[in-house]
Amino acid sequence: MRVPVTLVCAGAGWGKSVLVSAWVERCPFPVAWLTVDRGDNDVQSFWAYVVATLRAAGAVPAGDPLGGWQSVPSDDDERVHALGSGIKRLTTPTVVVIDDFHEIDDPQVLRELSALIDPPPPDLHLILISRSEPALPLHRLRLAGAVGEIRARDLAFTADEAAQLLARPALELDGDDVTALVERTEGWPAGLQMAAAFLAGPGGPRPVTDFTGDVRPVDEYLATEVLAAQSPRMLRFLLYTSICDHVCGELADAVTGDHDGQRTLEELELVNDFVVRLGVKPRWYRYHHLLRDALRHHLLLRDAPLVPELHGRAARWHLAHGSIFDALVHAVAGRDWPFVGRLVVEQAAPLILSANRTALMKVLRAVPPAELSTTAELMVCGALLLFDAGDWDAMPARLEGARQLLRDRPESERLPVEITVRSLEMSVRRAVGDMPEVVAETTRLLTTLTRVRSTEVPPAEQFRAVALNNKGVGLLWQGRTDLAERFLWSASTAARAAGVELVEINALGHLAMLEVMHGSVQEADRLAGTARDLADRRGWSCALQSVAAHLALVLVHVERQEPEQAEQALQQGRRAHRNEPEAVQRLTGLGAQARLALAQGEPERARSLLAQARRYRDSRIRAPALDRWLLLVESEIDLLTGAAESVEHRYAEMGRQGVLTFAERVHRARAAFARGNVRQAEGHLAGPPPALAETVASVEAYILTALIADARRQGVRAGDALARAFALAEQEHVRRPFVSMGGGPLERLIGRQNLLADRPTPFMAGVLKMMRGTDAGERAGQHNVDLSEREREVLGYLPTMLTAGEIAAELGVSINTVKAHLRSIYRKLGVARRREAVTRARASGLV
Repeated sequence: MRVPVTLVCAGAGWGKSVLVSAWVERCPFPVAWLTVDRGDNDVQSFWAYVVATLRAAGAVPAGDPLGGWQSVPSDDDERVHALGSGIKRLTTPTVVVIDDFHEIDDPQVLRELSALIDPPPPDLHLILISRSEPALPLHRLRLAGAVGEIRARDLAFTADEAAQLLARPALELDGDDVTALVERTEGWPAGLQMAAAFLAGPGGPRPVTDFTGDVRPVDEYLATEVLAAQSPRMLRFLLYTSICDHVCGELADAVTGDHDGQRTLEELELVNDFVVRLGVKPRWYRYHHLLRDALRHHLLLRDAPLVPELHGRAARWHLAHGSIFDALVHAVAGRDWPFVGRLVVEQAAPLILSANRTALMKVLRAVPPAELSTTAELMVCGALLLFDAGDWDAMPARLEGARQLLRDRPESERLPVEITVRSLEMSVRRAVGDMPEVVAETTRLLTTLTRVRSTEVPPAEQFRAVALNNKGVGLLWQGRTDLAERFLWSASTAARAAGVELVEINALGHLAMLEVMHGSVQEADRLAGTARDLADRRGWSCALQSVAAHLALVLVHVERQEPEQAEQALQQGRRAHRNEPEAVQRLTGLGAQARLALAQGEPERARSLLAQARRYRDSRIRAPALDRWLLLVESEIDLLTGAAESVEHRYAEMGRQGVLTFAERVHRARAAFARGNVRQAEGHLAGPPPALAETVASVEAYILTALIADARRQGVRAGDALARAFALAEQEHVRRPFVSMGGGPLERLIGRQNLLADRPTPFMAGVLKMMRGTDAGERAGQHNVDLSEREREVLGYLPTMLTAGEIAAELGVSINTVKAHLRSIYRKLGVARRREAVTRARASGLV
């Protein structure tokens, strides 16, 4: 009542008349209700009915000219003047409701009604109920705020309202069922009523998924109330374009073969609330879900043989406009299997490594299995399904089958298939762990791709990103770290530009692995975190391509002595690797588990995990850098369990066969030092510097240098080396080397360094506390070795080259006191010699 005109506009079954009648029952003013039909498109009849309803409502006062009308004046001017004068004399606010106003299209009626309400009479309130936008010039009234509008979106039922409507004894619907029905009907009240009747009807109860637009009650309602009102041209347009989930004018023209798609869609939007504009601009539209179901049903009844052709037209339009997945969906719906195969190979294959992987697999699973062997392209589609399932062993035969079917094809047709086949073969090589062949195959493929134009193979850039990444991974596990780093960075950049995000995640994860094994722990943490965050945003935390990032984080947390966080990352890595096993990543995962077991003080479990890795390894795995890294893990176990001689022997043999890495030289030096060969240890450390800034190995080298200097009574040099170790370790937050190499001498050195420092750092204090923590005590207790505090001090000197006299001088006691402590230590450890005491003490976690 606050505005002169209210428009209630929505399609059939939205409850327009019900809403207005409910309001009218509570309206305290006279209400004249007129329901019109097609026969009222006569100006005299129309106004006669309006005046009659006003009189019947008691709205016309005595003396009003309208009260004395015997007939409507035939003269236009006289009629408009009389109507205007009569309505101006209304003495009380009066409501005029015109229902089914969409039936009125007579130009004269519309002109006179427009003249009557613009400007609006003071006491007349007009309510128009219409299925379509009325052909009245309401724009000026809208600008003046004089029009109230109620549309389908206002009439649509919410989930709570639908639950009340559907609450009846024969129906047992939970919240998910109600939500599904609201989504299916889009809140359409008539649709919800029909859904309730259908679900609880004879033969019920039925599942909610059975309720669609082609069930009989809905189909009949829409056919009668919506489709029957359409012209033959408009009905044909609706039927043909119903094959599209979304349609624009150009697509509609391509499907129908006409040239007025845009105009037709805009008309339909104005006259039918079952046609919905997507977005602000009038470009893309969709049909109400139930109407689309009904239209597709009627299309099958009327023109079933034409349906595949319509889908083909839509597929080719989408292909021309770069909408690859829409093109594939229509090609599948049209059952044009050779075309599906060509689309996948020529456009979509690399998208298996993108955000569109699920959509691509859904398309490929729609192809009948028997069709997957009929063309080379469809053979490749079958190989992609095997790739998604992680069935590497079955892929070579299918890829060879694709090659056989290509033999008689022109070269221009063979190129996209051959590139896809080679990319998949490369993936198989990587999956089984044949890294030299991965590098060789990617090199050949990258050479081919440099000569390929995007017009020949549109996804060439995506294939290039995949090849760069695989080459980087192959180089990494061959030990060619400088080249690997370059290719992995190139892959990350290319993958981002080409939209294959899984490749980017994998490249970043392997860069993180490279860094934590050969470079900076801090940089590894950053790279792995970036990869993990991208995977989380896309919902790919459990994708095979994210495994490297998870494992890199395991190793980062191990180096930082954070076992709980390492365990969490390991569990994520296991979940991601479970469905799509890859040989090298499985071995890497076992190695990472072993490193974690060592950090948790369980060397025997670590050794068992490495034995499991050896059992898993087969002849197809060729990854020398991985083998050497696993040997480093084994050497760490040996050093912690007193088997230093095994480490020395291992690296002496490897040194005769080739050059040792910096980390291997450090381990060999540690083994020599553990056996009391200080000079040898120093010699092993004196080799060439590492090619990369190897954080962990460098920290270990500085610690060992400090211990060697301490053994040589070179206090200044020891302090300088230890300061360097802490400076680098603090920068990278690395703690494990101090704990794993800890013992009496190192604890004493760090304690002295902490006391002498101008500003003792919290990091150093934390490391010292960790070294003196409960882990070593628990391990010692497990071996029932109860040493006094002084005996522990003496024991800490045994791995050095100091004599008993020199130890006595260090401790400020007599040599006889030291010898007495040594006898007690040997007795408690159950050994007879100094070297045996060191070995047993290391195994017990005492040094």
